Amino acid sequence: MEAQKSITFKSNRITLKKAFNTIEKQTGMSVDYDGRIIDVNRTVETKGISGAIGDVLTQLLRGTGYTHNINGSHIFVTAPQSSLKVSNPVSHQGRKISGIVKDTYGEPIIGATITGIGTTARAVTDTDGRYTINLPQQAKTIEISFIGFTTQTITVGNQNNIATTMEEDTHGLNEVVVVGYGTQKKANLIGAVSTVTANDLKDRPVNSLGQMLQGQVPNLNITYASGTPGETTKLNIRGATSIVNSGTPLVLIDGVESSIDRINPNDVETISVLKDAASAAIYGARAGFGVILITTKANKDGKAHITYNGRFSWSAPTINTDFVTTGYDAITLVDNFQQAMYSTSYSNYTQSAYDALYERRNDKSENSDRPWVVVGNDGKYHYYANFDWYNYLFDYSQPTWNHNLNISGGTDKFNYLVSGNMVDKDGIYAMNTDKYHTRTITGKFSSQVNNWLKLTASVKLYKSKYHQPGYDYEDGGNIGNLSFHAMPWLMPYNPDGTNVYTYAGNGNKPTDGFSAMLRTGNGGTTVKRIQTIYSLNAVAHVIDGLDIYGNASYKLYEKDKTFRMANFDYSEQPDIIQKATSGFFANRLKEIHTEEEVWVYDLYANYKKTFNQAHNLNIIAGINFEKERYKNTEASIYNLLSATLNDLALGTGDKGVKGGQHEYALMGYFGRISYDYMGKYLAEVNMRYDGTSRFQQGDRWGYFPSLALGWRFSEENFMKDTKKWLSNAKLRASLGSLGNQVTDGYSNPYYPFIRRVKIGSTYSANYIFNNTTAAYTQLDAPVSSSLTWEKIITGNIGLDLGFFDNKLTTSLDIYQRETKDMLATSLTLPDVYGFASPLENNGQLRTKGYELTVSWNDRFILNNKPFNYGISLSLADSKSKLIKYKGNETKLLGSMYEGMEWGEIWGYQIEGIYKTTEEATARGVDQTFINTRFTNQAGDLIFSDLDGSKKIDKGAGTLEDHGDLVKIGNSQPRYHYSVNLSASWNGIDFSAFFQGIGKQDIYPGGNNTMFWGPFARPYASFIPKDFADKVWSPDRQDSYFPRAAADLARFGPLQFANDRYLQNLAYCRLKNLTVGYTLPHLLTKKIGLETVRFYFSGENLLTLTSLDCKYLDPEQMTTDNTGRVYPFSKSFSFGIDVTF
Repeated sequence: MEAQKSITFKSNRITLKKAFNTIEKQTGMSVDYDGRIIDVNRTVETKGISGAIGDVLTQLLRGTGYTHNINGSHIFVTAPQSSLKVSNPVSHQGRKISGIVKDTYGEPIIGATITGIGTTARAVTDTDGRYTINLPQQAKTIEISFIGFTTQTITVGNQNNIATTMEEDTHGLNEVVVVGYGTQKKANLIGAVSTVTANDLKDRPVNSLGQMLQGQVPNLNITYASGTPGETTKLNIRGATSIVNSGTPLVLIDGVESSIDRINPNDVETISVLKDAASAAIYGARAGFGVILITTKANKDGKAHITYNGRFSWSAPTINTDFVTTGYDAITLVDNFQQAMYSTSYSNYTQSAYDALYERRNDKSENSDRPWVVVGNDGKYHYYANFDWYNYLFDYSQPTWNHNLNISGGTDKFNYLVSGNMVDKDGIYAMNTDKYHTRTITGKFSSQVNNWLKLTASVKLYKSKYHQPGYDYEDGGNIGNLSFHAMPWLMPYNPDGTNVYTYAGNGNKPTDGFSAMLRTGNGGTTVKRIQTIYSLNAVAHVIDGLDIYGNASYKLYEKDKTFRMANFDYSEQPDIIQKATSGFFANRLKEIHTEEEVWVYDLYANYKKTFNQAHNLNIIAGINFEKERYKNTEASIYNLLSATLNDLALGTGDKGVKGGQHEYALMGYFGRISYDYMGKYLAEVNMRYDGTSRFQQGDRWGYFPSLALGWRFSEENFMKDTKKWLSNAKLRASLGSLGNQVTDGYSNPYYPFIRRVKIGSTYSANYIFNNTTAAYTQLDAPVSSSLTWEKIITGNIGLDLGFFDNKLTTSLDIYQRETKDMLATSLTLPDVYGFASPLENNGQLRTKGYELTVSWNDRFILNNKPFNYGISLSLADSKSKLIKYKGNETKLLGSMYEGMEWGEIWGYQIEGIYKTTEEATARGVDQTFINTRFTNQAGDLIFSDLDGSKKIDKGAGTLEDHGDLVKIGNSQPRYHYSVNLSASWNGIDFSAFFQGIGKQDIYPGGNNTMFWGPFARPYASFIPKDFADKVWSPDRQDSYFPRAAADLARFGPLQFANDRYLQNLAYCRLKNLTVGYTLPHLLTKKIGLETVRFYFSGENLLTLTSLDCKYLDPEQMTTDNTGRVYPFSKSFSFGIDVTF
């Protein structure tokens, strides 16, 4: 018998935990206990203890107050009722139920929740899948649940030990999805809702939740203007939204509106994206273009559960950074471009200077016999370098440290969760590097006050700081300045260590002086952000099926921006120091403080009832009130007395003060009625009645309803023969109306019905009276007398299918969204009126699209271990058209007009490049409209004369008369797709995530020096190495670009969009690759840990693109058309996850 097995201990004094582990190892039996009750860290005497298990346990537990009971292969260690350490009281008639929970492969399930139905008793399985729960006498059943598995309800009866095998829910039909003001089973969901779990986001080497979400949700489009640390996330759901406002979705973090950038990604439990009117209508005015519901991790009962995640990452630009660094090659190319256009030299170098550069052309580093800086006969420094400016200015490897700690525990009466996150990241600048820091702290505390009231209080603190050297930019805008005049033949410093700013024979300044500023550290911008959210939530259980919820939240967001510029020294010749004191580098200080307060109150009731075990009814009704107050102040001063002390009181020069403030309020009444018949026939009605202070009385209130219907036809009797292969089939349809109160495209977004009076100074208008500037007032444009809500009507049809026990699943949604009564320009007014035309509700935009997901998840046994694998694919697309618009009656191209396809690009067609001047002359087509600076000759582009007029032009520039213009593309992204691969076996896990778009046209902007090189600006700092070979010459007649001539992309024929240089930004990117290994549980248990996992993760590792320039990132080009911004990064990280 098991109880007769003999055991011995090697040590004289050990903890109970080690003693229990020894017993399990030597006997094969299981020691079961409740860690909240039994102090397993208590030290006990084991000297001389040996023998049969029963005798050993009696001696071992002597003096502890604990007792044991042996039942088969289980040993139960318990404590008398009076010695319980936790608040989980049971009456003397109560009892303790123990057990173990495993999956169908015999693997223990860690973290499964066991609940006594109708009681407050709850337990969580440990790392061995074991649990112990104290049940009151009246408890008859327990419920065992875990994400990804089918919830089980078990009748306890006379059982004291219950072993349970849980079956995997391969498609999560029993999974609970967070929706507006509640939750729903996924099987009964009929709105267009996509969900993401914490497991989908873990271990990504990025610090923003927005970056983690890219590509995870079909038609949730996430973009960034630059790669600047802390860059604002731009969100869009389902394509074009409105013509005069951003149309961003509402983001709620635990019910409070916030930025997706101000949350620790490690705190997130689930994310629900509500896309259609049926799912979002309950939020009314704020949900016009979708809702993103972020739910943070919940408190856990039991002993303290501690998890730590730490990782180290390093980043590098995603673009090619191999630029021309040979001074002679660069100067001949640039001067050739400048000479061809302006008949002048950019460098002003003489032939002897050219010869000196030629002699040094092969010197990768400075040779003492051929120095790169020489003092000329004029006594000034002259430069003959082969300098790599890019690698001097920028660091190719940027480190990041990220730490996360989460502590949770408690009892069934009180539990808590405390988490913290710390991120420290170095930026791209090699000198006085920019630094980004974030800190987040979250605390949640829940109390089950009595059997009908539960209170939860939480606080979320977010703090960030970004400091970058340079001018008054928050988004890495200094990159633009650094991209000017940093020519390889020049140097940033002189032999004596002084800075280079101006130099002999040329008025151009390398990097406009910004490299000297970086080197000295005399200028910089610091942006600090602090956000605190306090929340108090109450749930009152009134009667069976009826609960009342009350939520109150307060958010305070503060932003402080400080810009300081101090003069720096430089030298044009030895022993003479000069000082940069004007323009960018004037000695000044500017401070801006922004403060935003938001109050949110919700009160609602939820009633659930099942009739005749078939009819399920769920009713929600409530009220919501929100108020926001915003204020900003700005002060600036020039000529500070100190170069290092930043105090406005130290300024002696010009001063400036300005500010602004606003406030608004929103009140809404909402309700939802959900009904289903045996989970087969589904119906839902949502209603919202909103009022906003943004509109004038009489136009403030709007009613926004929606209706959704669903049919799980797989549950019909006539489908029973398909169950072997068709596991689930559901048809969904919805139609609803939403409002949009956001008027940020209007000059007065918070009071658009008020005609403002502007107060300013004639300084900005260059008007001088009596040798001084004067104040003035100016009226805004007139406003419409009936400005009100934009209305968004959305229709959605969906189909969900599951095959082969839901191993194969697919979901398809087709939708149409019409934004009506958009704020748009009214009829054009005569110029003599003196004001712009007012906005009124007259525009209408129609967007059509679809979303498709396909997933396969399965497992098989490999060497007696389950091998899990999965693949998921998603594809989404949308197109938009402006179907109603009162302005622009003549339909001028380049402006919005009725019937316009959203994003359309008009341009010219190119037939090729003239190979000879005679060919250009013989063609007899006048191209002076697009090429005003010179007569066509060999090497110039051949524009198609589509209208046969023998003249290339745009006609009247209207839809009716557009000359030789045609539609050549569309700037809207099309065919967003993603592929997700995953596998795990024997502790090893692997995932790969690919993301991209199938088509998006863009014409490179005139300042895009990475694409155009000297065609954009002859003084572009970084010239791609392959650029010169792409420029036309008599011996390169099949080249990509026309003949050399400076500024053609800004002032010449290349400024006009054409199909030759139109770029398709389609790309496929390996967004993430992660490989991890979890140590065996037997090993971690020996060292007192639950789980230990090591992993490697890479971000943006590989990009395939059709873009005709490897020096540009196609994803970044979707939001920036200059190529002169903070670059996107690829990242590599190593990390560890530990659970204590």
